[in-house]
Amino acid sequence: MLLREQISRVVCGALEPLPDVLAGWEGGSAAFGAVDSYSDIDLFFLVNDNASFDHLYATVASSLRELSPITLCHDGAAGRYYQLKAAGEYLMVDLCLLRVSAPDRYLDVERHGPVRPLFDKGERLRPRSPDLLTVANKREERHRELQEWFITSQIFVNKAIRRGHQAEALAAYWAATLKPLAELLRMRYSPARWDFGMRYMHRDLPPATYDKFCDLMFVRDLKDLEGKWAAAGAWGAELLRELEPSGTLSSTC
Repeated sequence: MLLREQISRVVCGALEPLPDVLAGWEGGSAAFGAVDSYSDIDLFFLVNDNASFDHLYATVASSLRELSPITLCHDGAAGRYYQLKAAGEYLMVDLCLLRVSAPDRYLDVERHGPVRPLFDKGERLRPRSPDLLTVANKREERHRELQEWFITSQIFVNKAIRRGHQAEALAAYWAATLKPLAELLRMRYSPARWDFGMRYMHRDLPPATYDKFCDLMFVRDLKDLEGKWAAAGAWGAELLRELEPSGTLSSTC
């Protein structure tokens, strides 16, 4: 049995019997059929609102130690990461506990892929359709913000280039130009995941578009940065014109 399968088995074996744990599933790369030798394992568990996260995390840690010593435990934005000595550096356990009242259970197929159920005590893992109106409204709000700020914010890149401040110029280029450009490209080609940043871009964008974006990401020096910044800014302005509220932006996912 592969180690990632053993991890799933022992964690489920520890959590499924608990009355506060209602369902478990695997997401991430597994949901997209894209598991490779670099993939971590993304385990999600739906729990009652009054469940003790500390108790559940302790239960998970105890189960993982059946397989291997834990060399790292880190709280992330959406859950807790565990690194096992036996798993090497890539097979990180990404564990996410979601309360039953959580507005987002990561079950929207268009955004997160079809989940791989591990157990379900009450048909809670039925695929959910995304709230198209909420997604569209948030996308439109961000688009309006970029219409107002994207062009103006390029001054921060320009000033740093003119001053010859390489680190500041590169940081401003990433923050003010490339990250918003990635959002606009997603609004154009992958509106359901418009807010995923640069994750899954290789799957969500046309290959030529993805290659063009990647070329703009890597710069040699300030002169190269100046040229690529100008190209990226022009591309962003073009996308802003294309994504008017009456056009692509207002369409469904």
